[in-house]
Amino acid sequence: MSPALRPGWRDLPPPLRDRITHLLGARVIGSRHPGDSGILPGAQFQVQTTKGNTFIKALGTELPGPLSLLRQEIALSPLLPDAAPHPELLWSIDEVLPNLGTWVAIGYSMRAKVRPIDLSWPEEDVASLIRVVRSIGEIEAPDDPMFLPEEKTFPTNSWEILADTRPDGLANHSPWLAHRLEGLAEIASHAPDAITGTSLQHGTLRVQNVLLPAVPDEKPLVADWIRGSVGAPYLDLVSMLVHVRAGDGPPPEATLRRYGVPPGTEPDAVTCWIAVLAGHYVKSSMEPPPAGMPELRPYQHRLARTAVSWLQTRLGF
Repeated sequence: MSPALRPGWRDLPPPLRDRITHLLGARVIGSRHPGDSGILPGAQFQVQTTKGNTFIKALGTELPGPLSLLRQEIALSPLLPDAAPHPELLWSIDEVLPNLGTWVAIGYSMRAKVRPIDLSWPEEDVASLIRVVRSIGEIEAPDDPMFLPEEKTFPTNSWEILADTRPDGLANHSPWLAHRLEGLAEIASHAPDAITGTSLQHGTLRVQNVLLPAVPDEKPLVADWIRGSVGAPYLDLVSMLVHVRAGDGPPPEATLRRYGVPPGTEPDAVTCWIAVLAGHYVKSSMEPPPAGMPELRPYQHRLARTAVSWLQTRLGF
């Protein structure tokens, strides 16, 4: 979502600003919207105080679905392995404010010197992005019920549903799909075996989630850990390459060949996961937009076109 559409520091209710200022322990002397840095609606911005910078997210009662996801992000943050490239959680708020309903807010340290990825896609940034995403898949997921198996949380039956319902909106996607829905459903049906594993998964990775080091010896950061899960080590990598291409980045198949997949990854498993992603994005793009996120469905349509095109390349027909 465009930063211009998001509320900022001065748009928050004064009682919430007072609570946040108390937790910051310093006076806010400036604020700015970063580039599209999150997948949830609501306020997302960085504040500058007399003691440093903090990245803040805040949501109110009028968005109950996203509110639960922000609560999940708060619960998940302290459980993430130290090796995972995640920002430092400083504080969180989950309170009923007088006459304002429930508000949930979270503050992250922005002490690290990091920068967004250059969307003109220089080779150095592509390589760095791949390294960061692959590093997540090299981490063993915590043995905690917060980290659910990906095969149980990600919808893998989208092609089956589309084959049964054949919604009119399919005509807005590739004509290649018209007589292949059942075949794609069959490919995706192997997902329970193809995507299972023990690796940590971010699960909602986008290009904007990843911040690269801005100076030597700095570590990257990956934001928006709202649904960490467990799965095969290649899942986040393949998903990220779909987002890269949808943002006018390099073709995913060529990028995958150049940088490779984690050891032991079966080509058919990768194809199955691409099919799952394509079905999910095709189906989701035709649903009504959720509250506060009007740009989500158009973006999912771009992801669908990218994933379907990659699937055609993988299948060779």
